[in-house]
Amino acid sequence: MAFRADIEGLRAVAICAVLLAHAELTFAEGGFVGVDVFYVISGFLITSLLVREAEQRGSISLVGFYARRARRLLPAAALVIVGVLLASAVLFEPTRQELVIGDAVAASLYFVNWRFVAQSADYFGPPTDQSPLQHYWSLAVEEQFYLVWPLILLGAAFLWTRCGKPMPPVAAASAIGAITVASFTFSALYEPTSSGEASWYGSSARTNAPGWCP
Repeated sequence: MAFRADIEGLRAVAICAVLLAHAELTFAEGGFVGVDVFYVISGFLITSLLVREAEQRGSISLVGFYARRARRLLPAAALVIVGVLLASAVLFEPTRQELVIGDAVAASLYFVNWRFVAQSADYFGPPTDQSPLQHYWSLAVEEQFYLVWPLILLGAAFLWTRCGKPMPPVAAASAIGAITVASFTFSALYEPTSSGEASWYGSSARTNAPGWCP
């Protein structure tokens, strides 16, 4: 894919928004939406690449796709996890070391967001209640998307091909539309039951009812 100045600009804005939010500046309290911007960009790029591959080759190589994702993400992610484990062995007491080891395993296997959900973790809680790997929740969500989305596109393309319409862009649009409708339906049905729960951003880590969004 050719260089996209607009996408790089959005990434820069998103990064600045997240950094300002973490700096706890009053005017940037909503800066966490920069993570959502990254998700949208990632979804757009991955979908574009997969659709283009389907158009050119008539199929999508899952092995090739996952290999490219691994080469891009695993080295840096693994380095940080190992560094955190080494630092935890020096700085933390044994009880907290065990928690960090569990977080490291979950982060390595990309389900740490669900581990934090089970713990009612608060991303913006006191530092003493936070895991040094807590920021890996967003990478876990992204990796879960990478795991599922190519399979959905393959299924949609297969169905369109069986109908005699080998149109990868239309297949992708139909898959996106179906997921969008299902997501909004689920949100509409779930919202009344969750409105009384504590917000993720205001819940107390490991104490209150689960409010941390995966």
